[in-house]
Amino acid sequence: MDEKQAAMARLQASIDAINKRLAIDSNDLDYETHLRQKRQLQQILDRMKEKIKNK
Repeated sequence: MDEKQAAMARLQASIDAINKRLAIDSNDLDYETHLRQKRQLQQILDRMKEKIKNK
């Protein structure tokens, strides 16, 4: 279980880093890419949390 929690913490850290980038790069062409990455990571994190909740 510790590995899953560590992975979840890394995912959350990545999401937080992307959020910071989105604020800085709001006029950048990579904005949509960062937004897509954030959404994908958030979906993964949400699924992991749901699996833990259902056990």
